[in-house]
Amino acid sequence: MIRLNPECPHCHQKDAIRKHGTSKIGLQRYLCRRCNKTFQARYYYRAHDHNLSRQIGELAQNGWSSQKIGRHLRISVNTVNRRLKNITTDNDYLVD
Repeated sequence: MIRLNPECPHCHQKDAIRKHGTSKIGLQRYLCRRCNKTFQARYYYRAHDHNLSRQIGELAQNGWSSQKIGRHLRISVNTVNRRLKNITTDNDYLVD
């Protein structure tokens, strides 16, 4: 069996990764020794997707409602609203 170490999603290191227990549902967790952050190689929680905020922002700009975005992306409306709030507060400094 070939064992491949995953890449840290935070600092993108591959050689500083070690196993760090399991999650509540039994998935392997890893620790990056370089940035000292933990992560999993894959997630079941759909809202953890790194591109989700971008997708929510694009759909909202196209006039989609929070409920429609939630149904389309198969996530909770509360998650959609929270991400939209974070997107607008993060981008406030860009608008003058």
